[in-house]
Amino acid sequence: MVHLKFSGHETFHCRHFWLKKGVDFINQGLDFKEPEVVVNLGVGKNMVSSIQFWLNAFDIAENGELSELGKNIFSEDGFDKYLENNGTLWLLHFFLLKKDYASLYKLTFLDFRKTRISAEFNEEQIVDFITKLTVRNGMKISPKSIENDVKVLIRNYVPLYKIGSKSLEDDFSSLLINLDLITKVNDSFINGSQEFRFLYDSKTNLPAHILLFAIMDSFEGQMSISVSDLQTEVSDVFLCNREGTEIKLNELQDLGHLVYKDDAGRKEIQIKKQINKWTILKDYYEKDI
Repeated sequence: MVHLKFSGHETFHCRHFWLKKGVDFINQGLDFKEPEVVVNLGVGKNMVSSIQFWLNAFDIAENGELSELGKNIFSEDGFDKYLENNGTLWLLHFFLLKKDYASLYKLTFLDFRKTRISAEFNEEQIVDFITKLTVRNGMKISPKSIENDVKVLIRNYVPLYKIGSKSLEDDFSSLLINLDLITKVNDSFINGSQEFRFLYDSKTNLPAHILLFAIMDSFEGQMSISVSDLQTEVSDVFLCNREGTEIKLNELQDLGHLVYKDDAGRKEIQIKKQINKWTILKDYYEKDI
């Protein structure tokens, strides 16, 4: 049976400052199970559980230990501890789908999206897709849990505020809205429910170095990788189409990081042996300063 995990976020989407707050808490040697955790983190009890959940989901930390990603991004001399660089948000999106601790994200951006004839959808259609999937896998998941999961996913990626709304600040604290992966279709509804659209395009705001890191992470140890495979395994995670992938691969070739070959119609890349994924990431952040 496929193992799928839902809920755990206490219906809170991930706020922009939560991951740093959680990492600082861990670096102080504190424990999420201690009685004073609410006071030390300065948030409510349910938010404590949510912060733990998102640290896990983004592969930042688990069981009170920082991951390699967590250390590289959030340490005192980390690449981007205050999440000021959009490239970091792309990394978090990649690891959110890769770790699959929150199953809805990979299922939505890859499985559900690829079943669609059009890019438009509403929340109910995702809920229906996930519900049928859990039934096929013999899982008993509360429909309400799935509905809450879908609402939280949308809040992570889409600003839903209205002019004059009290939720304006809350919406802009959502972590991944600047990635432009999902957009609200204004004044458009499906069966009375707000319509959204997946933005599958050339992703001009996706840094080529971040794509290369994701390729090297996904195809660990492989020097030759077919463009078709990396499109399916990596570019589609970023909703980056083939045109965007080719533009970025050519950019990476110009930078000397890889060789982009087209032999008899078979396109592939060859990674230079002297580089590794963390060096690529370091190079990206240093050049962006």
